[in-house]
Amino acid sequence: MILTKEEFEKHYAFNSQSAICRLIREKKIRLNKEGLIDTNDEFNASYCQKREEKIKRLQTKSKKKEGNETKQSKNQKSADQLALEIDILNARLEEKNQNVELKRLKIAKERKEVIETDVLNRCIQEIFGDMIKRLTEIPNIYAGDIIKTVQAEEQPKELIVEFLTQKISQTLKLGLQSAKEAAKKYYEGENE
Repeated sequence: MILTKEEFEKHYAFNSQSAICRLIREKKIRLNKEGLIDTNDEFNASYCQKREEKIKRLQTKSKKKEGNETKQSKNQKSADQLALEIDILNARLEEKNQNVELKRLKIAKERKEVIETDVLNRCIQEIFGDMIKRLTEIPNIYAGDIIKTVQAEEQPKELIVEFLTQKISQTLKLGLQSAKEAAKKYYEGENE
């Protein structure tokens, strides 16, 4: 085949004519007397054969890649579908569990029994969380009083221990009282 530079570029899948000019400059291919490229010329034939093999390899890779992408997208769709189905089943299960919990509450209310619920548990946990927070803040809150005691007394250790014990006891009593009041309000609200 005798090709122009443009035809050679298209036939052998090059990006531009400058790539062809570079091949000529680097003496990888050569032009005939008319300035055309003869692919059957002994000098050009070996390069053209290598280029055709490279094009075939690239096409094969491209086809494999497309096949893998198709398989992957099918797998992805099936994984997405499974995830959706799992979410739907979980939502149904949660709804059934809520209905069971409501029925339990209704039965307990009719029998005038006291049962624990998530709401009450969360309420009590929040109160105890506040109580623990207050307990950890006691040294910071009363730091000024502790410093004054240390400065004024020769043996401040016993006074400080007694002072902190008193403050901790007060905090615990307040926390327990708050929990009792929250439980009482909750159950009184349930019975109304």
